Amino acid sequence: MSETLPHVPAEHAWKRGMIMRDAYCGIVLAGSLAAVWSTGAGIGRVVSIAALCALVPWYCLVGRRARRDSPVPARTVCYQLGVLGLLMTAQVATLTSSVVLFALVPQSFMLLPIGWGMLALALFNVVPVVEAVSSPSVGVVAVVGVVALCMAFGAQFSWWIQRIIQQSRERADLIAQLVATRAELAESERQAGMLAERQRLAMEIHDTLAQGFTSILMLLEAAESAPPEQARMHRERAARAARENLAEARALVSAQPPTELAGSSLPNALRRLVGRLGEETDVTTSWELTGEPRGLHAGTEVIVLRCAQEALTNVRRHAEAARAALRLRYLPGAVRLEVSDDGAGFDPTAAAGFGLTGMRERVTHAGGRLAIRSTPGSGTVLTVEVPT
Repeated sequence: MSETLPHVPAEHAWKRGMIMRDAYCGIVLAGSLAAVWSTGAGIGRVVSIAALCALVPWYCLVGRRARRDSPVPARTVCYQLGVLGLLMTAQVATLTSSVVLFALVPQSFMLLPIGWGMLALALFNVVPVVEAVSSPSVGVVAVVGVVALCMAFGAQFSWWIQRIIQQSRERADLIAQLVATRAELAESERQAGMLAERQRLAMEIHDTLAQGFTSILMLLEAAESAPPEQARMHRERAARAARENLAEARALVSAQPPTELAGSSLPNALRRLVGRLGEETDVTTSWELTGEPRGLHAGTEVIVLRCAQEALTNVRRHAEAARAALRLRYLPGAVRLEVSDDGAGFDPTAAAGFGLTGMRERVTHAGGRLAIRSTPGSGTVLTVEVPT
């Protein structure tokens, strides 16, 4: 990940499910009030009920905004001190009000670290312990045993609550990291998709529109210096190339198959390509078909067609050749295209043109192979073999 994620606040375990906890505390408080009402008497019962009822606004005003953190926030300490004061008041008035501890003790352990929670547990039980010790009917040993049992239970209970909070915190961190990682992966995939689409469009434009414009320019330049009859033929061919280029542009925009293959087979499309090269230039061309023609996957036919277009364009622009030949062979598990010329040749290891790179990418992506045999002055033979 590019950077550390902000840590999930520690109070999330306290705040999540707050309605359920509030409902639980309300039920316990109602039970405490009922116990005080049934066992208390006189002014003590009134004071105890008033103190227990005061816990409600104190929690709404302060407790709901208290949070668990390290060091313990001042608001949390203030809330716990207020709870302690109201609880002791209710206990002194009527000891039965201690029933409310079933709500206050878990709440304290949710807001305080284990040490502070144990201290709160001890303070919450000061009044009951003092009452028990001062009672002549209760022995000191019994009081000590009850206190030890309560503290042991509180320690175990606090550890359990702390583990729940910690696991919830770790789970929230993990979820946040997974969400961020998923967003990063989605962005990476989007960028990769955009790059792949740009590369695809660049290859398509290079293999269709750019080559068409090159052919148009060469025909118009030839028409300027040719006799009137030949100039007219060059201009007609330039106009035909312009119309074909327009059709290719429309097919490219609408994601349609190449116009050369629309309503035609691959051999016929290649035959027209090599024939057009002979018509528009002084190159003597030939065409050869070997094997039984058969229908191929549309993507395979497009790869073969684009490679043939690029190879013949290179013959037209760079080879200065007198003869060029195009051969298509249908093999049992593949189709092979071969374009050869007797032109100037070049060093394939030093060639890094966009056209050759695009051909290699197309063929490699389809699981085929591309081979170029050429040396300066001895012509070029380009072979493309694509599995069918």
